[in-house]
Amino acid sequence: MPITLPLTSNVRIDADTQKLLVALPTLESRLPGREPEIAFLRRFLRNRYLHLTVHMYHKLRGRDGCFEPLSDFAVAQAADVYCTVRVKTEDPAVRELLKLLSKPHVQAVLYTHDQVAIGDYDPHIDPIPVEDERERAAVKVVSIIKKHNEPLGATIQVSGETGCMEIARVLHGGAADRSGLISAGDELHEINGIGIFGMSPDEVVEMLSKVSGSVTLKLVPSLHGPAWRKRELIVKALFTFDCSQDENIPCPEAGLSFRQGDILHIVSQEDATWWQAYRHEDPSKRAGLIPSRHYHERQEVLRRAKAREGRYLPRSISPCRYSPKVPRQPRLRKTMYHIVQNGVFTDFDTDEIPAYEEVELYMRKPGCFRPVVFIGAPGVGRNELKRRLKASNPLHFQEVVPFTTRERKPFEEEGKEYHFLTREEMEEQIIAQRFVEYGEYRNHLYGTSVDSIKEVIMSGRVCLLAPHTQALKFLRTYELKPYVIFIKSPTLDKLKESRMPARARATEAESIRPFSIEELEEIEEASKKIEERYGHVFDHTIINDSLTDATTELLMVASKIEKEPQWVPVGWGQ
Repeated sequence: MPITLPLTSNVRIDADTQKLLVALPTLESRLPGREPEIAFLRRFLRNRYLHLTVHMYHKLRGRDGCFEPLSDFAVAQAADVYCTVRVKTEDPAVRELLKLLSKPHVQAVLYTHDQVAIGDYDPHIDPIPVEDERERAAVKVVSIIKKHNEPLGATIQVSGETGCMEIARVLHGGAADRSGLISAGDELHEINGIGIFGMSPDEVVEMLSKVSGSVTLKLVPSLHGPAWRKRELIVKALFTFDCSQDENIPCPEAGLSFRQGDILHIVSQEDATWWQAYRHEDPSKRAGLIPSRHYHERQEVLRRAKAREGRYLPRSISPCRYSPKVPRQPRLRKTMYHIVQNGVFTDFDTDEIPAYEEVELYMRKPGCFRPVVFIGAPGVGRNELKRRLKASNPLHFQEVVPFTTRERKPFEEEGKEYHFLTREEMEEQIIAQRFVEYGEYRNHLYGTSVDSIKEVIMSGRVCLLAPHTQALKFLRTYELKPYVIFIKSPTLDKLKESRMPARARATEAESIRPFSIEELEEIEEASKKIEERYGHVFDHTIINDSLTDATTELLMVASKIEKEPQWVPVGWGQ
């Protein structure tokens, strides 16, 4: 009879593995002719790497929360670092770091770290097929480990066809998703041996919420099998969503609320109405339900239709109280704007329903700065903030020299105050779409050229612009990559408090005078309209209630743009 030799490794021998080794001779005597298989099994059970793995597993299982990982997405962080520093290959240290991050062993270590951090080292129980007397369908028993107060990560509904409780959707990153054995459409029959037939979905959810640790589910798999998942998308939310306010969401507890400008990782678009996503800053990567693009567009169309109906409701006007409003004298202002060809707002301005914009991280190249674009209502103070930013470092910040068709004055220099062109030359460039905005003032054309903006960028300085809002559709391109800052008006009370005592001035034609109450009301109203129409393209918002505070915030934002990567539309990083 073969003798089982003791292991000579310094690795601690697992007791259960040693019992199997001791039992091998008996197994060999009962299975004549299977000596090669028994020998292979003996070598496998003696392997030191097996004992190292078992020893590590027991260590991880016995930690009892004595330590927690600082991060559970090391792979993603390594990828972000790789994408950030790869543009600086002239540095030997960067090249060495890129080489290290590309090694498969380093990537394997990072992946293993993430799996250990989320507790994904428990053995999975294979489904147990059982013959059903009526349908002869397979039944699977799934055992998952659920942390205390952690949701199952799946929504439950009653099937309209069978009347059974079934899994409606599996949320990315939850306990059900980590098991890899639960799919949408699976029928749920038992929880920890307790039948749920006759229960409502709310009762089942409450029952699951009270269970922690090991949870055993008995399910009948879906006949359709697991659906194929599309690739993960990183998007910027262009609207605000509150899951508690949407009465159509199938499970409010599984909803994910977000604000305009939040970065979301969309991990599933299987449902045409409700997608699954998690916030970029969420370390757990646990997904929630968000409205799909189609659903949001449909709801927004209905909302706008109701708003139009309410706007045009007939009103009864008392003839005794009616007083015709005397029109004010039109003020002549020098306003730069792009002349829309058809005379009305384009689809970009009125009909677009912003939902999600696919984005990527962008880090500027050395010596190439993103233009800073100031958007705001006339009189809100955007030109003053632009002037103060330029004054903080005149050699670093530069404004674009505009073009004009008027005659040059004696004290003016070409390319300093203006670039002077004939009307024919400027009209040719306008037709060729070489101007991001242009307008006419006292029978002379004025405009801002695309080439002038590029010249400032190529000179290694930061280009400062304060265009009309309609110019955004020509500025937001991968060639210019602007950073758009919205200078927002404070409330009317704040406007009166900050503008009137300081005797802020309004420019009207050639005269300068204090703001009137009506003008302050117009500033607040125009600011609200701009934010409602263009808020989804703003990268940052500064409320100009105090010029000193707004300037300080602007300087901080300008420094951040140059030093930190920003989320930009996909394609801008090329």
